Formats: sequence, structure tokens, C-alpha cells
Amino acid sequence: MDDDPLGPVEKALDHRFRDRSLLATALTHPSYRNEGQAAQPDNQRLEFLGDAVVNLAVAEALYGRLPGADEGRLTLARAHAVSRRALAEAARRLELGSHLRLGRGARNQDQASGQDRVLCAAFEAVVGAIFLDAGFETARTFVLRHLDFALANPGADAEVKDPKTALQEACQAAAQSPPRYRVTSRTGPDHAPRFEVEVTLPDGRAWLGTGGTRKEAERDAARQALRNLDA
Repeated sequence: MDDDPLGPVEKALDHRFRDRSLLATALTHPSYRNEGQAAQPDNQRLEFLGDAVVNLAVAEALYGRLPGADEGRLTLARAHAVSRRALAEAARRLELGSHLRLGRGARNQDQASGQDRVLCAAFEAVVGAIFLDAGFETARTFVLRHLDFALANPGADAEVKDPKTALQEACQAAAQSPPRYRVTSRTGPDHAPRFEVEVTLPDGRAWLGTGGTRKEAERDAARQALRNLDA
């Protein structure tokens, strides 16, 4: 048995923890604690903290890299860079999955250590641990180094992506919940209808869009939402 199981993780992260219990907590999945295998806390609180640090670090970087971008475009670029897929890929490159402490049930279910959801949470928890251990500047440097691949061309994704897809990614990144669409009115003759659709975000804010088809109205509503989203 390895006498220092955290050593290889610290080497991969390129960070030597002053408080190594933070790293141990970051690598403890809730399933491990729920099965009574550890008295130590799981990584959910660190995940919450790390999510905020990741978003701030990426928002600051995008603000500098996209000086001409408006609020909606910055929001979309951030959503792409901090998406579950991007954070899970960063965790894979660091091989965090092989160091996670999982309960037996989770380990046997769909190879949980390789799931995007689990890896994304682990990456955020590690960022939260680094933030508490060494402060924001160290955590920011870590985030930007390991999300460099997702920030390589931040403007391109914001320019070409369908607005409904973009809004869904933004909502998932911010609230882990998708937007909801509903038709509020349909006017005009059958050969030239006019649809009005309302999109509602997880926080309750809503915008209206119009179009000649329901899909066009939904895209217009999503576009209105993206233009008005807070950074």
C-alpha cells in the first residue's frame, strides 16, 4: 500500500498543500462517506466554492481576451469554457478519476470515476481546496493553466453556436437546470403564422421571442435572453 497516496496527486496538480486534509476532502465522493467508509467530509462544499472560483477566474480572463465583446457574448464564451465537458476533460488530463475515493456502489455503477459529472465535481473541489490552501491568485493560475484548451479561441464558439444551445449551456453551467420554453400566442393566417414564445430561466427571469415558426420564435427568445444575461 502507498504510504503517501496524496503525493502523486500533488505532483500532478503541481501544488504542495500546506493542509493536505483539503486535498483528501476534494477527492472524497459523497458515496464514499455515505457508505460509512470515512468520517471525513465529502467534496460537495469544496465543489460549491471551486465553482465560484472557476467562474471568476474564467470571467476575468475572457474580459481581457475579448475587449470588444458584449455581455451576452462574454456569458456564452464563459459557459463554453466552464461547461461540464470542459471541466471533466481537465480532470481527465490530471487523472483525477484514478485518485477519487468512491463508495462501492458508485464505483460499480457505470464506471462512475470516469463520468463527466463526477470528474467535473472533482475538478471544482480541487480548485476550492487550492483556493483555501493558497489563495485566489494560486487558484486562478491553476484554473487558467488547466482550462487553457477551452480558452484557446474564446470568441469563435460564441459566434457560431445556435442560441438555444448556447442558452442551455449557460443555464447548465450556472444552475444545473435548462431553460423552459412555452408558446404564449399564435397569430396570423395558416399560411403565414406568427408565433410568440417565452423562455424562462432557472432563476425566474423570462424573455419573449417571435418568429414564423415555433422553432424560430424559440431561437429568438433564447437570443434575447443571451443579450440580457448578467456576466
